[in-house]
Amino acid sequence: MNTFIFDIDGTLLDNVEGYLYGLQKTLRRHGRKVPIQDLTWTNGRAGVDSLKELGFSDEEVPVVHEEWREDSKAFLTDVSWFPNMQVVLKQLGRQYKLGLVTSKDKPQFLEEDKKYHFSPYFQTVVVAGEAKRNKPFGDPITLARERLGGNPETTVYIGDTSTDAQAAANANVAFALAGWTTPPSPAVAPRIAVLQRADDLLKLPDLG
Repeated sequence: MNTFIFDIDGTLLDNVEGYLYGLQKTLRRHGRKVPIQDLTWTNGRAGVDSLKELGFSDEEVPVVHEEWREDSKAFLTDVSWFPNMQVVLKQLGRQYKLGLVTSKDKPQFLEEDKKYHFSPYFQTVVVAGEAKRNKPFGDPITLARERLGGNPETTVYIGDTSTDAQAAANANVAFALAGWTTPPSPAVAPRIAVLQRADDLLKLPDLG
C-alpha cells in the first residue's frame, strides 16, 4: 500500500458521540424523540443525506443542518485526536501519499481545520458535495485517489463505519477498520486489517 485515505470522525478524532447527541437535540426541537442507538446509522454519512433520509424536505434540510451543527458544538468541547495519531501521520507522510475523505461540508471542514490542523498532514481533501455522489458511494474516495495519483490496488481507506466500508468497496480499494472506535462485525468487515491503535497504521504498507 502506498496511498492512504482517511475518514475524520471516529478515525482521526474522538468525536462521534458529540454529533449524535447534537442530532438528537435537533430532532427533539422538531418534535421527534429518537434514542441515540437509532441514530448511529448517520455516522459517516453526509449530514444533508442523513436529514433527507430522516424525512426533512429539500427546503428544510439547509436550516436543520445548520441547527444540527450548532447543537453539536455543546457536545464537542473536549474533542481530541486519538493518541499518537499525528505522530504516525507525519511518519507515513514522509514516504506515502495521504488524503482525506469526509462527510463534512466545506464550511464545517474549514472550521474544524482551524481548530485541529488537518491540512499539514494531507495532500488532498474531498468534502461532502465535491464528488458526484457522497459516501457510501465510492466517488469521493476515487476522486481523492485520482488526485493523489494512486492505483486502486495500492490504496487503502481507513474508517470506522459501515458507510466507510461500503464506500471503500464501491471505490474498489482496500478498507482498514479503525478498531479504536468500532469493533469488527460483518457490517464493517475490513478487507486488510483491523487497527487497534494509531501505530498499527505503520503496518499497512506491507499488506499491499
